Amino acid sequence: MKRVVGIVVPRWHPTVVGGAEVLGWQWATLLKSHFSVDLLTTCAVDLATWANDLPEETKEEDGVTVRRFRVSQGRTPYWHQLHVRLLADCSELVAQSDGQAPRQLAWSQALQEEFIRRQGPYSAALSGFLAREWRQYHALIFLPYLYPTTYFSVRLIPRSLFVLAPLLHDEAPAHMPVYGHMARRARAVLWNTPAERSFGESIWGQLPGRIAGMGIDTKQRQPALVGSPYLLYCGRIDPHKGCDLLVDYFLRYKQEKRSPLRLVLTGKDELGLPSHPDIDFRGFVSEEEKFELMAGARLFVLLSPYESLSISTLEAMAQKTPVLVSAKAAVLVEHVRQSGDGFACHDYQDFAHAIDQMLVESGAALHMGERGRDYVLANYSRDRVQAALVKTIEEIEPGSIPEGLRTDDAADLWGLK
Repeated sequence: MKRVVGIVVPRWHPTVVGGAEVLGWQWATLLKSHFSVDLLTTCAVDLATWANDLPEETKEEDGVTVRRFRVSQGRTPYWHQLHVRLLADCSELVAQSDGQAPRQLAWSQALQEEFIRRQGPYSAALSGFLAREWRQYHALIFLPYLYPTTYFSVRLIPRSLFVLAPLLHDEAPAHMPVYGHMARRARAVLWNTPAERSFGESIWGQLPGRIAGMGIDTKQRQPALVGSPYLLYCGRIDPHKGCDLLVDYFLRYKQEKRSPLRLVLTGKDELGLPSHPDIDFRGFVSEEEKFELMAGARLFVLLSPYESLSISTLEAMAQKTPVLVSAKAAVLVEHVRQSGDGFACHDYQDFAHAIDQMLVESGAALHMGERGRDYVLANYSRDRVQAALVKTIEEIEPGSIPEGLRTDDAADLWGLK
């Protein structure tokens, strides 16, 4: 009989395109040839409210057992007030640091946990299931670090089963001390990139684990819209992804330059895109159409400062398309620096320079694209990711605590004394 591995994510449905959800499902499909796999999630689809939009049920999906549990605490305006306070307090700490590492956030444990719970989705049913049934699992992988489905559930299982995939970037909640305590409790931590691991260990301390990442579709497609130059963005269209900045920069470029360049966007429009003859909003498209659009773009653009991997950026690189990313996102800058495929954007001048170069220098674009594809093939193959996941799980001996895992500083928090 195969051992059972559980993967816990806040939401999952085939129509959800978020990075954590896509990554959790891919890991489930990669592991199912070695283990029986449960995907444990909630009945929510919309992360703005975490409403129970799906039925509470257990069903088989492509060889994976999907267990859905009702949300008992969604997101309310009160959480947004807490979030505003957190952002203000973290900004004040940075301002007072005088170039040194900021002091620790002076929020009580109760206030930090109130923030996490009210952020949603909190599911008493999911936590109760794990508290009762953890013995049936050889390992439980939780992703990402941020949500109650991770934070309030992991304290109910033995440390020896707890594998954390943080999907971490430099955001205010990451600096809450309770998350550091939680991370240090993990049997192993699975990182997406070296840059994510470096940042994580700079705020949480050295942690056991390895780089896992995500397997990227590397099949090459024929370019779409040949002969019509365009920039491309794929994903959730909202300010958190830098889409407001992308639109502003694009419209400014069109005012300053006589160019047939267009901006093509796919995904869900949560920004309210302006009506403009050169802004082409496609909505949700098929995977094949997305890859064809990537293959034909002059640049794939992502100006989000908050990324722990960026699946879409790597997918575009696999299609030999240069990328233009935010210089504020360490992971994206690492992709560009290590691959040589693209540009890191600090401001509008960087944005315009990158476009000018890609519109004029076809040879440079070709060489960049080749290097980007080589980088993805070397670092993000499905076989390499599967091997990292299987090795992490095979190393787990139920009931054991790995050498060097720091527990004393978290003992009071997790009720272990």
